[in-house]
Amino acid sequence: MKGIKIVQNPQKILNLLHMGINIQLWPEFEKYILFDLKHFNAQSLLLMENDNPTGHVLVFYNDQKTLFFGFFGVSGNAKDRIELLIEKLVQFAHANGFEMLHGPVNIPTIIFGWGFMEEGSSTTHFVHKPVNSPLYPNVFRQRGFIEALKENSFEGVFGNVPPEYLEEHAIDDYELVVFDTWEAIANIKLEFLKLNVRNLPPKSVVTPSSASVFDNYFEFIKQYGDPSMMVFARLKETNKLIGCFVGTPNPFDKTSFVLLTIVLDKKHRSKGLSWWMVDKLFTNSLKRGINYCTTFVGSHVDSTREMSQKMGLQLLRTHTVFSYLLQNNV
Repeated sequence: MKGIKIVQNPQKILNLLHMGINIQLWPEFEKYILFDLKHFNAQSLLLMENDNPTGHVLVFYNDQKTLFFGFFGVSGNAKDRIELLIEKLVQFAHANGFEMLHGPVNIPTIIFGWGFMEEGSSTTHFVHKPVNSPLYPNVFRQRGFIEALKENSFEGVFGNVPPEYLEEHAIDDYELVVFDTWEAIANIKLEFLKLNVRNLPPKSVVTPSSASVFDNYFEFIKQYGDPSMMVFARLKETNKLIGCFVGTPNPFDKTSFVLLTIVLDKKHRSKGLSWWMVDKLFTNSLKRGINYCTTFVGSHVDSTREMSQKMGLQLLRTHTVFSYLLQNNV
């Protein structure tokens, strides 16, 4: 007998997530995970075979239009189980009146990331970089899911930014800011969120209702990171925040980090400011014994890809997030 069991208790869900993610679930991560599970009223759909769980997918939502899913995995990576769990996921979304499925998005994403890893990607253990069999994205494509976002990870050992990249650009109109305390960063939370809203295209915003989980993610960064890993840019004339490069920690290897957020107001781009910001971030990192960086770059973002390649970072991983329009597939 095969069927679906729905689990709603957050603590019980926490004990099931290992079925759908390879990233280690350290006990000290529990407070961050439980916060997101409760905030989004997440549920687990368990694929049961003869009273044994053989598959798992987490479902949650921020509005009644889109049902997000994450932590999708089945025992033995068996294709028939993947297909059956997809079928049950679609049925659940239909039954609850959603218009679209979107994922995988593994909350909290600052730890578990998003997307199915594509074939040929590096499988080294890294925060924010889930590893899975290439069978998963292939089966989702076969079942009618479309690619909503393809993100590339450029990564590698880095050094200082070559001086010629900096000398080409004067930034006299700007001030680069690195805060000494977490409290100082918390004080610009609203400015930071507005900067992101102004500049990030919809397809680059993966975590739903990101402003509402900001404090939870910030606590994670505070536990494992350092304020020097966040570089902000202000326009001197107005003191307005116009850019930021945010490095988030990798608890599994403290000599590395994720360059997770790269934002620059549109009218301040193509002036070389990004080179000065990444130089400040890399210099601060090297002082702390950190010399390895990974990014999450949308395949549509040419400027960041070009910068990564100029710094000697290599494309080592690709992850794909999928969508499924339910009203067209009843």
